[in-house]
Amino acid sequence: MNNTNKIIISLLVANLAATIWFGNKSNNGNLNQKPYEQASNHQLPDLITDTVKQELLDTFIKHFNVANYSGLYDMFGPVAKAQIAREHMDKEFGKLAKFFHSVKSGSYSFAEFSGQQGSNIIYVLNYTVKLSEKSDFGEIGELKITIAIDGNNYQVYGIRLNGTSNT
Repeated sequence: MNNTNKIIISLLVANLAATIWFGNKSNNGNLNQKPYEQASNHQLPDLITDTVKQELLDTFIKHFNVANYSGLYDMFGPVAKAQIAREHMDKEFGKLAKFFHSVKSGSYSFAEFSGQQGSNIIYVLNYTVKLSEKSDFGEIGELKITIAIDGNNYQVYGIRLNGTSNT
């Protein structure tokens, strides 16, 4: 074999090795994704663990059922608190309590990517909840907690409780 053939074969082997190496490296890309890349794939960041999701639900149920509107308002992060006055939220939570009465239990269902504002990645956490028999909107409802994630921190942007009609 002459030197030209050896060089060509060496280059082909090097090309094959590089292709395999870069191909394997790109398969591990999910581990090093930026938050907006995770959001576009509808993946909650590792920061939002099952424990965090359950704590948000438990905190809502605890405060809602005893009409502790201060506790519910305290769930919100600084951005949400800056946009809406506590007195207004007391009225809104009062309306929810009037129509839904109480939440017996609930479980996390799924998350939705909502958008991005600057460095904040926004998700809506969806929970299926069992409501009081006295509820004007049925005994099954949906709780939506909107959160914003910025780096290693999150804050609650919004809380929404929906029910099914009794018709």
